[in-house]
Amino acid sequence: MVSQVEKGKTQIFKAGILNDNRRRTCVDGFSLVELVAVIFVLILMVSIVYPKIRTGGDLKTVSRQIIGTIQHTYSRAESEKQPYRLHYDLTHGEYWVSVAPTAVDNDASQDVKPDQPRLLPKGIKFAKIETMHFGVVVDGRAFTNFYPIGRVEPTVIHLRDKEHETFLLSINPLTARVTVSSDTE
Repeated sequence: MVSQVEKGKTQIFKAGILNDNRRRTCVDGFSLVELVAVIFVLILMVSIVYPKIRTGGDLKTVSRQIIGTIQHTYSRAESEKQPYRLHYDLTHGEYWVSVAPTAVDNDASQDVKPDQPRLLPKGIKFAKIETMHFGVVVDGRAFTNFYPIGRVEPTVIHLRDKEHETFLLSINPLTARVTVSSDTE
């Protein structure tokens, strides 16, 4: 016969629900080995997935974020009947949206840079920006105009990662649809 003290000792190694029926006495639950195995598998999965989530620094993710910004800015300019600009700072790897003073003004010195512009992740940069007004810009700042009549300045954004893979984001001037193409240099 098993004493109450021995039953208490065996319950330390089991976690779960104690079924105490008159006919049989058993402990349903998971053993310590099973719990350790599950925790090990979870830690392994997190260690594989977390670095990709944490950095967010692949070209596809950054391209999607910029495309979302373009689509949102286009919608705002058209719905609010207000000209907007999407600014690019190639030197610091930043971009932001501002309201343009007028639709024909090409001087961005009046445009205010926000306190928290969007930063490109480490390892990704603007290689160059091609616009109708600026031509090809490889350093400094440039912007894309979004007009209230539903048009956008034709722009090609070149994004490059540390492996020198380049994504080209081409903005259609009539629909603001962005086509993405890959170019490995």
